[in-house]
Amino acid sequence: MHKTRIAVFSLAALALSLAACGGGASGGGSSLPGSTGGTTSSPPTGVSSLTIGFALPDGTIGVVNDPTFGTVGGYTQNVYSQTIAFPPGTVVTIRNLSSATDHTLNVLSTTGFPAAPSLPTTASGGTTLAAGYTSGTIHGGQSASVTLATAGTYYIGCAYHYMDAISMRDVIQVSANAAPGPQATPQPTTPGGGGFGGGNGCQGPYC
Repeated sequence: MHKTRIAVFSLAALALSLAACGGGASGGGSSLPGSTGGTTSSPPTGVSSLTIGFALPDGTIGVVNDPTFGTVGGYTQNVYSQTIAFPPGTVVTIRNLSSATDHTLNVLSTTGFPAAPSLPTTASGGTTLAAGYTSGTIHGGQSASVTLATAGTYYIGCAYHYMDAISMRDVIQVSANAAPGPQATPQPTTPGGGGFGGGNGCQGPYC
């Protein structure tokens, strides 16, 4: 008799357990964590005042067809790629927005984007923007300062990525009346946890 009671009790407990786990035929059970297709990063917040930020143009920062200077990408004084403008005498911070990619800011010309420029990765020209200025390698998340002392138009590029299929290039106008150009269209999020990045596999706000 004792064994029979144990068996009946065990069957009843099993039935209750199955009912709780099944959630009913109507599909009322909870979904598994992560079943929504992954998470995405928050959009970038951009750079602070008196800062030129730079990152890979095929990532979040994007590429824009400027009405005056043509296609530029990889540099911004806001959130997304645009031509840069500051008045003479401004001291700006140049900041690598990438987390793990080296970049530079090299003045390539004062007349236009050259087809095959010299692209040194070592610093030259001190801390004043002028023809021939090169920032040297700026590692991910690091910064440097440069003085925009002389009015003019400076065509710039990254020594590592200027010759890429999507060229990392831009224009800095140093003028009392110049204004920064229109920004690139924000890049879409990448499904499955890739965050913002335009599909190049980067993680986080910028690449």
